[in-house]
Amino acid sequence: MTRLEKEESIIGSISLLANRLAQFGDGILPDITFKQWFLLLLISRIQDEEKSIRRIAEFAGTTRQNTKKLLVPLAEKGYVQITRSARDARSLQVELTPKAWQYFAENAEQTAEETDRLFQPFAEEEIDRLAGLLGQLAQSLEEYGSRRDRDA
Repeated sequence: MTRLEKEESIIGSISLLANRLAQFGDGILPDITFKQWFLLLLISRIQDEEKSIRRIAEFAGTTRQNTKKLLVPLAEKGYVQITRSARDARSLQVELTPKAWQYFAENAEQTAEETDRLFQPFAEEEIDRLAGLLGQLAQSLEEYGSRRDRDA
């Protein structure tokens, strides 16, 4: 197999794994999808005082439109509150509600158990190596996007 074929295989495998991980998460999380849960988790980790949809999208590595598409049902279910910014009326701000924090607390143990079971076949060193390699790939994608934006 050539290097290009291996690289293409890696991209395909990651894409398939993303779908399988979403199915895994959907199977253990009640009421919301894995993608919605992950978005809530990302929002909980943003340190900014105001969490705009644009900022959340940047943090999640996706578009503002995709982020809003995930946020609207979360708002309808009471997990987030979306309001206009006091600083900029064009900007929509997002805050997690007490229901979202309660959801994290109520599902943390089961999520941890299922995740641990998923990674059970891996040795600690393998997990460290995989985490490092995925971080390296993420950094490479970030640099690729910056170069592409600069060259455009």
